[in-house]
Amino acid sequence: RELVGDSVAAHVQPVRLDHATLVVEVDDPSWATELRFLEASLCAKISSFTTTPVTALEVRVKRR
Repeated sequence: RELVGDSVAAHVQPVRLDHATLVVEVDDPSWATELRFLEASLCAKISSFTTTPVTALEVRVKRR
């Protein structure tokens, strides 16, 4: 929540960090589109809080 804000955090769940790729699940395809648009800035923010640099997001839509 601290990195992405409450509105985004309500729809996005981190799954795992696979090398430099953060895998996340979203609850709706529109959030997948939004995260892909914000990928570069989110990776930079996340990297500033971790010892492992995050250079990419892999966004998956949760099955209902």
